[in-house]
Amino acid sequence: MKFKNFVKSLASSGVIYKRGIEDLPFADRWLASPTAMMLIPTTVKSVTAAAIQDMPQAIDKMIDQIGHTDYAVLSDAIMPYPDGGIKDCIRVYKTQAGDISIKISNDDWKLIERKDTCEILYAYDIDTNSNVAKALLVKSFPKLPGDDEELVGIIFPVNDEV
Repeated sequence: MKFKNFVKSLASSGVIYKRGIEDLPFADRWLASPTAMMLIPTTVKSVTAAAIQDMPQAIDKMIDQIGHTDYAVLSDAIMPYPDGGIKDCIRVYKTQAGDISIKISNDDWKLIERKDTCEILYAYDIDTNSNVAKALLVKSFPKLPGDDEELVGIIFPVNDEV
């Protein structure tokens, strides 16, 4: 994901979430907006934000990928207003089977790099008897052969009424 673009778009209005014990090597920091979160690279030492807080437990579970995930690809672009600009565009990601989809804003979509892979994090909804998308997980392409993909971003869905 494009971290520098994300930082510029937030200015100083983002929130930094700390995850794990800071002195341990697996502790990490995430920069959050109302609709997306990005892992702060370990090479970045300072970021200006409105607040620094502990990671909310629900988001921590998403990062740990507790739940169900399925590989997703961009499948649609919706213009909700005939005279709207590209910033109004809604991007739709679907699983390969097409049974689960998630809508994200164009601003958040612009943060995803071509080489990134995406997965939909979903949960089963008893009321509707179907799987419901909770977030789009963005993973960076492995740097070396044998490396795993690394979760670098979480994008939350836009309003379903579009």
